[in-house]
Amino acid sequence: RPGAKRVLAAASRSQLLTTAFVNPDGKVAVVVMNPTSQDAQYYLTVGSSSAEIATRPHSIQTVVF
Repeated sequence: RPGAKRVLAAASRSQLLTTAFVNPDGKVAVVVMNPTSQDAQYYLTVGSSSAEIATRPHSIQTVVF
């Protein structure tokens, strides 16, 4: 979104690429790209909360929370 600020994001799997932004409304958008030909599992962790997420081969996911 316009006005979003980029924040630090680190991939838990070396084959994944990631970036994250905080939008003006306070929501966080995390974008994860899996450029490989294999499914991948990763953990999205914020503070002490964590969720395991699956990603398909050659995909881009956006998680907003």
